Amino acid sequence: MKTLLSHGYYKGEIVDLPTPEITDDGVLVKICYCGICGTDQDLFSSECSFVEDGLVSYPARLGHEWSGIVEKVGKNVTEFKKGDRVVGDNGISCEQCEDCLSGHFEKCIHLRNVGTIKPAYDGAFAEYFMIPARHLHHIPDGMSLKEASLAEPFSVAYGGIKHMNINEKSVVAVIGTGCIGMAAIVLAKALGAKTVVMIGRNPEKLKVAQRLGAEIINNTICDVKAEIDKLTNGNGADYVLECSGAKETFKQAISIATFKGTVALIGFYEHKENEVNIDNIVSKALTLVGVMGAIGDMAGALRILKNNKLDFSPIVTDELPFDDCIKGFTRKNYPNSIKTTVKICEE
Repeated sequence: MKTLLSHGYYKGEIVDLPTPEITDDGVLVKICYCGICGTDQDLFSSECSFVEDGLVSYPARLGHEWSGIVEKVGKNVTEFKKGDRVVGDNGISCEQCEDCLSGHFEKCIHLRNVGTIKPAYDGAFAEYFMIPARHLHHIPDGMSLKEASLAEPFSVAYGGIKHMNINEKSVVAVIGTGCIGMAAIVLAKALGAKTVVMIGRNPEKLKVAQRLGAEIINNTICDVKAEIDKLTNGNGADYVLECSGAKETFKQAISIATFKGTVALIGFYEHKENEVNIDNIVSKALTLVGVMGAIGDMAGALRILKNNKLDFSPIVTDELPFDDCIKGFTRKNYPNSIKTTVKICEE
């Protein structure tokens, strides 16, 4: 089968490797789409702390934002069959530790990360992918396979949303115009938020946020706090999802949150921050939540999407064929891309 191997330092190739052998509890999936994540780009370039800290082994098999069709199931699998449309978690549990045996797969002490850092599980930039059935999810009816390849970033956004009691009175602010930020807009709108505001600096990406139903603030030409105060009569945002991972946007998130508001930190930060006024967090009695992709969150995100037929297809801004996908791993090639997806096999 065709498989993408990254050698790091902006080098990669598509090679022919054996199709995975199916296990008794496994499912062999024909991959139709796989999205290129910012983490994929970081690992491809080697310009990230994960590589500096020795958490990446090359050649690496990247890819954790995928959708596909079941090709074959192991003898113990009953909930999936050939032809089912599926997506999967971004972590693979061992099913043998104490937490796994009690059903808490998200706490597995031997959890392997799909297509990213050590301990790594082979990624999904390949024609076929083998995954334990316990980490597989059915795609809701009416959702295309291309849209479904966004399920993993939606699950990360849900990791922040689940800590928020969003209702028809809520003002939700999202900082960062990447895929996870856009997913947060869709989920907040689906949950009935009164106002959803996207804060960013790229005009083309902000236009997409508008199409998804958000108010927009361009932080290169506006005073963000002043604009949020206008929208909220000076109260601030009830909930803030910081999806950018920059020092200034972290400060911004704290400044625009209301008293007793909740701030979810979803972006990774490239540098340690020493200039944060902790008193602002204390005096506002804020709830600060760190968010990582977690097993269980994909089911929650899919449940919201299934129950609310919203069009989130504008998030996929670019599509590449598998044979020509390597150029998509360099950010400068697609400066306005929110999500570049790779079409690997026909549906």
